[in-house]
Amino acid sequence: MVQLDDPNFRRALDEPELPRMSFGDHLDELRSRLVKSLVAIVVAVLAMMPFKEGVQSIIIEPYRVQWRIGFLEHVANFEAQAAAAKVAGVPLDEDIERCLVFIHKHQDAILAGEKKLSHLFPWNTGYHMPYSLFATGGLDDMLAFMWAALVFAVVLASPVVIWQAWAFLAAGLYPHERKIFYRYFPFMVLLMATGVLFGYGVVLPYSLSFLVKLMDPTMVNAIFSVGQFLTLELALTGAMGLVFQLPLVMVALQRIGLVSHAAFVRNWRMTIMIIFLVAAIVTPPEPVSMILMATPMLLLFCLGLVLTRFGRRHEAKVVPA
Repeated sequence: MVQLDDPNFRRALDEPELPRMSFGDHLDELRSRLVKSLVAIVVAVLAMMPFKEGVQSIIIEPYRVQWRIGFLEHVANFEAQAAAAKVAGVPLDEDIERCLVFIHKHQDAILAGEKKLSHLFPWNTGYHMPYSLFATGGLDDMLAFMWAALVFAVVLASPVVIWQAWAFLAAGLYPHERKIFYRYFPFMVLLMATGVLFGYGVVLPYSLSFLVKLMDPTMVNAIFSVGQFLTLELALTGAMGLVFQLPLVMVALQRIGLVSHAAFVRNWRMTIMIIFLVAAIVTPPEPVSMILMATPMLLLFCLGLVLTRFGRRHEAKVVPA
């Protein structure tokens, strides 16, 4: 039971009564907001269509990052074999020597992914992982681009979509509740964007690189289809965007009186276990991506502890019933 001298409780009593809407009015309002959001997304999708190559380059870049990581490790392995052969005074394998000559001559162009050389990479470098993704069906490339264009369109149209969603929800909120949303919404967007970029630039390429290292190219060659890669990319980046909301979730739970700062501190062991469990569920079945996801979540949990410590004065004061 909330005490009567709680400022939040007293402010709620002073709020004017919100205008009442019938169920049909709510449906009409929701339909109007959805139509406007869909129109904005459709327009954004059409705007994306002429930029197919640019959109695909952005989507595929994490794959290229892990390809470059693997290629440089491959070159280092060949150079180590050449150095060992030189020290031992024995001739270097002819195929390795031929590959090293080609690599040293064209390494910058290879890492830049120049099209005139990309089809020569496997045969002239000894690194057999394809530089490009594969389409296992005739429509894979187009379907993957359509999904990528839809994602880009949602991001492009997000100001309109968010405004329409907010306009629908704000009608049922009191002024002080709207102020809370205005205060925290920029941090929600910032944390979401940071999480997506972290998943895109770190978690995805290094997870793929680890998975490829587990494969023996003489028995299993690493070939990723464009559909599989896009599914993995959207899942990982979306998951990272959501888990980066952890500090705000902790503050929200504290502000509404469900969990106190002391409870967060008291249950830190359980929280760490849940963090690693979530990381294991939403990432591929290998340790690198799990650690790459769990580490920022642990740091965000620590940030949440700091924020809830400063927010203890806002915790709801509860008295026994």
